[in-house]
Amino acid sequence: MKFVKWIWRLVVVGLIYISLSLTLTSPVELKVDSTAGLVKSSINKVVDQANNSDLQMGVSFLQDSGIEDTLLSQLPKNIELKTSYQGLNQLSTNYLANDKLTDADLNLKNDTQQEQVFNQVILQLVNEQLRQNSDSVKQAAEIYHLIYFLLIGLYILAMSLALFGKKVALIPLLIAAIGSYGVLSYAAQIATSSLHESVYSGINVSLSSGLTQALITAIIAAVGCLFIKIKQKRE
Repeated sequence: MKFVKWIWRLVVVGLIYISLSLTLTSPVELKVDSTAGLVKSSINKVVDQANNSDLQMGVSFLQDSGIEDTLLSQLPKNIELKTSYQGLNQLSTNYLANDKLTDADLNLKNDTQQEQVFNQVILQLVNEQLRQNSDSVKQAAEIYHLIYFLLIGLYILAMSLALFGKKVALIPLLIAAIGSYGVLSYAAQIATSSLHESVYSGINVSLSSGLTQALITAIIAAVGCLFIKIKQKRE
């Protein structure tokens, strides 16, 4: 009977680990219905707000020379970007270390000369926005790091407690699972609203099915924790 008990505990721990893995790696998706519309809107707003003469001259050159229209015509009609808790943690780490982002951080391809020129403009736009909001961005990145490692810590605590048949394992487990899902859901809604207002109305941020699966798996594992405790009492 002890053998069966330990097998069941390992099953519960496995479910918690699966929930953690899905939570960290399942993507949050950003979709843009028109790449050209996004780029034009972003360029115009950033240039209007920026006090960066090099940026303004670069954008003016692209527009006056007709290169902007040429580049826009070569872009895909829409954009779909994906990141995750894990990806955001790496992105924020790189930003805090370098005070800027690179084409590698944004997964920008530089296969052609047109892509290289366009990506440099995009990087200037992104880094200019980050520079203007440097203090708040750094604070948000540091807070995110704390949340990220707290999330992992709660899952590890839940696995440790479940391994020894402790019913209280469901407390850190549910806090981590429900909290992470709730935070991302709220952040996706806020991000969509903010991007509509400040960048472009054709942007939508949503959660992938993997995050829902992580939450469901965690709930099943929490029920498993209760079942282990009940079995112990009966014995």
